[in-house]
Amino acid sequence: MITSCVFSMLIFTIVSIFATKNVEGSQPVLQKTVEALFTDRSDAIHPGTCKVFTSSKRQSKMCRKEPGLVKILVAAKQQAIAACEESFQYDRWNCSLVYNRKAKRSIFKKIYRETAFIHALVAASITHAIARGCSSGELSRCSCLGSFQNASTQLRGGCGDDFKFGKRLTKNFLEWKQAGTDQIAEILKQDVNIGIDVVGEQLREVCKCHGFSGSCTTKTCWKRLGPFNSAMGLLKKHYHHAIKKKLVNYTTKRAITPNVRRKMEVDRKKLVYLQKTPNLCVSTKGRICKDRHNCATLCCGRGFIVGKKSVSSRCRCKMVDCCFVKCDTCVEEVDFFTCK
Repeated sequence: MITSCVFSMLIFTIVSIFATKNVEGSQPVLQKTVEALFTDRSDAIHPGTCKVFTSSKRQSKMCRKEPGLVKILVAAKQQAIAACEESFQYDRWNCSLVYNRKAKRSIFKKIYRETAFIHALVAASITHAIARGCSSGELSRCSCLGSFQNASTQLRGGCGDDFKFGKRLTKNFLEWKQAGTDQIAEILKQDVNIGIDVVGEQLREVCKCHGFSGSCTTKTCWKRLGPFNSAMGLLKKHYHHAIKKKLVNYTTKRAITPNVRRKMEVDRKKLVYLQKTPNLCVSTKGRICKDRHNCATLCCGRGFIVGKKSVSSRCRCKMVDCCFVKCDTCVEEVDFFTCK
């Protein structure tokens, strides 16, 4: 009896460890790509046709078929990192790659809230960059969006930000379908979908009128995405409202049964993660707060130091010589706040 209990506990422990370590093992291309794009903050050129990172055979083939894709990937990588750092600069986690400045505490070691968010962020940035690449002409395989009809006016279809193409190409590039059917794969695929859908929510129809004396007898209409910062605002809301899940029966390497899938269908519209984020208060010492109110959260109750700094700005601007604006430079002292 004791032997049986010990054996069961041993099996449970081994499977649990395997479940949490699965992210570190043989990763699908989806995970490798997201990690590679977000981790490399340099302009290094990697071997292969995609150049931004070491790509898979399928990805290399896509970059070879569509030469403009390399430039799009560079833009998407820079856009994702810049948006993340700007949006989280006054949060406890400030888009760093490790927790509490410890090299062994990588955000990609397990599936934390931040890991889930980055999968959504990178997918959103690639989708946005591809869609914009269609309207700018950087990508050659896009299709112009179709025409719209109106009872009173004739509308002509224009080339816009091709979100549908961006969504399809992003999923193909991340090898979304090939990521697997186990629970961890399903969670990360859901996080990627959240990121892509957030970009789609920013799509708007824009029209330009044509006709004599400003009449609108004919319109050219196209689809336009908002700036990526708008999508970033929604992504950050998803980050704060992400839900923590437990692996059902720890079937990490087996295809999900219908019963397990039904349990996972709940909250399909939310980011999902598996492990709780470590306490980040250790790493906020010396960080700059946005204001006193922000210090209350960022400094974890340790208090803050108030300092003074000089800030230069344009002031007393006036029009001179008909068409030029002349301004003085004003200097004022402002407070800044640093966590103890």
